[in-house]
Amino acid sequence: MIRVAIDARTLVQKTRSGIGNYIRDIIPHIVELADDIQFTIIRNPKGQIPGTTQKNVQEILIPYDTMSLYTVFRPGLGASLSNFELYHSPYSMIPPGLRCPVVVTVHDMMWIEAPKLAARFPLWRWPRHLWYAATFGYAIRKSSAIIAISKATADAIRRIFPEQAQNVHVIHHGIDLERFSPERAKERSALDPWIPRGIKYSMAVGKGSPYKNHANIVRAFVRATHDQPDHKLVLIRRSARIDFEMWKLRLNPDVKNKVILLPFVDDDKLRTFYRHAQMLLFLSRYEGFGMPVFEAMAMGIPVLASSIPALMEISGDAALHAESGDLSDMAEKIRSLATDKVLRDKLIAAGRKHVHQYTWSRCAGEILKVYRKTISKDLGHG
Repeated sequence: MIRVAIDARTLVQKTRSGIGNYIRDIIPHIVELADDIQFTIIRNPKGQIPGTTQKNVQEILIPYDTMSLYTVFRPGLGASLSNFELYHSPYSMIPPGLRCPVVVTVHDMMWIEAPKLAARFPLWRWPRHLWYAATFGYAIRKSSAIIAISKATADAIRRIFPEQAQNVHVIHHGIDLERFSPERAKERSALDPWIPRGIKYSMAVGKGSPYKNHANIVRAFVRATHDQPDHKLVLIRRSARIDFEMWKLRLNPDVKNKVILLPFVDDDKLRTFYRHAQMLLFLSRYEGFGMPVFEAMAMGIPVLASSIPALMEISGDAALHAESGDLSDMAEKIRSLATDKVLRDKLIAAGRKHVHQYTWSRCAGEILKVYRKTISKDLGHG
């Protein structure tokens, strides 16, 4: 039986990131579709993966994240994980010394090609830029196959590592339509602790990094809805470190009155916020994919996304688009979605149809094709 190791250590339940969600969603589907493969899941004890109790699954527990120093500097780690026909890291970092074929999933290249959008402060930014340039670069160069989650990410990989261009495979994410089902959302009254009844709201979600463009989203929203006192913005903002721009912005009385700022919320609350929102504002300056776009479409609300390559790629005609650096364009599009019911209904219908094309089973099947092609090539059969 073919033996494949998947490094799932980036999944940690309490601080689950987009990459952690990807790991949680994709691994059960990969395992389900390949009963001829013996899987070893390398897991952080703090992160549980559902649907991996099959006979062809075993686990190795390592209490350190994939992106930690442990991965790079633990002596002998790579050699100890080489007893497989394939090693897959769903996060673009691998331990040195692996002696089996490697597949990595690359989500974006922001820390390498646009570090100023990843972090505000140079003393924090530049060490991490160097760290990711070294570790990502090593993983990509050592990989037999590279899975890019979008064409935009694939293009970035090919720009920076042209020698690996032929080994890059674009495999889009899926969306769990059962998890993000409007029927699973609670009634609007469940949001009373945060949003008074009779108040409409739009929403933005994402970590508090510069690339998410939250300050400009707030400015554009306030400009677009200045004559709509009953329309507020709920900004669900994970991992926001010190952000002087947002702090100063929130001192403005108009912003203070318009914006409800919340930290990370669980799936149950997130579904309910989505379901009753007027729209999702996802106006990032950089993305590798943009899962909230799919989540909002699945939950039945219209999306205003930025016109950057990744978001144009994944949303197509099912979203309205604006330039992320143009406040006037953003405000005009926000106002259009807030006032034009025909446009809203058109985008809601298009979004629901659009996301049905993207399933985790399809994604897993394409990943397995990469596994088999890579293993066959290593064995000299391809």
